[in-house]
Amino acid sequence: MAKVDTLALVTFLSGGTNDPSTTDRYYNDTMIELAEENWTCDAQVFSVVIGQTEINLGALLDPDPVNILALIYDDREIDEIPLRQLEMLDPWWRDSKGITTSYTEEDVSKKTVALYPTPDRPSTPLGGTFGEPLGGDYATYNAIVFYSQAALDPMQPPFYLELPTAFRIMAREFNRESDHPDPALSTLSDQLMMLFKEMLG
Repeated sequence: MAKVDTLALVTFLSGGTNDPSTTDRYYNDTMIELAEENWTCDAQVFSVVIGQTEINLGALLDPDPVNILALIYDDREIDEIPLRQLEMLDPWWRDSKGITTSYTEEDVSKKTVALYPTPDRPSTPLGGTFGEPLGGDYATYNAIVFYSQAALDPMQPPFYLELPTAFRIMAREFNRESDHPDPALSTLSDQLMMLFKEMLG
């Protein structure tokens, strides 16, 4: 789904009464909303070194992650633990070393995750895996982060989100103060968007 295709669909469905400058902005806003609702997700493998305390996802991923959904270390999903709880559990948690069993979102605004305990062994080199995901040939002691992201150009969200995205843009476009408000069309577009997302979800 290209942005231009979605905006063309909005123009077609609205009979050309939409304002192209605002619908363009609403497209970007809708991509962020979809990411916040975890509709547009991806995963990335990170190698870690001995003593590495954190992974700064905001500096390593483009576009920035919106939500961190899960983190796998070695071949198992590790638990998130709130920073305050971790500090109460182990006041010297930054100095603890071993096989990582949990993580904390240390800096939510920058999407930095801190590993606990700090890895005491390096990641093995990444290579092709065969068979089931995370099978016996999985490169050990690597971290895989699953996250949602805003699929802005040049990245594209899945094609099946094109129609719900167009309806969401129309709901906002025809609900604002302008020379072409249409509350009925806005409400209908919003209801159709929710219906399609329920069908997909």
